[in-house]
Amino acid sequence: MVTTVPCDELHPSQLYISAQKMRDVVEWFDFDDPAHDALPTYILDGNLTLLDGHTRAFVAYLGGVDSLRIQELDDSDTEELNLELYRECLDWCQEEGVTDLSNLVGRVVSHTS
Repeated sequence: MVTTVPCDELHPSQLYISAQKMRDVVEWFDFDDPAHDALPTYILDGNLTLLDGHTRAFVAYLGGVDSLRIQELDDSDTEELNLELYRECLDWCQEEGVTDLSNLVGRVVSHTS
């Protein structure tokens, strides 16, 4: 089901944002009309958890978007996903204080070889 939720209700499942991916998203993202594909989410341990699209969500948040379109997946949609791994990532994020998109500020990292 596709719906819209406030940005602060989404719980990231990753601690960092790639600087290169963020640059790429900023190039095509329309800040005046931030329509985008719905972001996949799943409720893990009572938290509406982002499964993908962290960079798009973060760029939207930085651009002042208050709410985002999500697609909440159900159990039949997640059969091929490793939900235990996502649960571990969510726990890790909570331990590090990354509990919503605003907590990703300062966590944009560059790739070095």
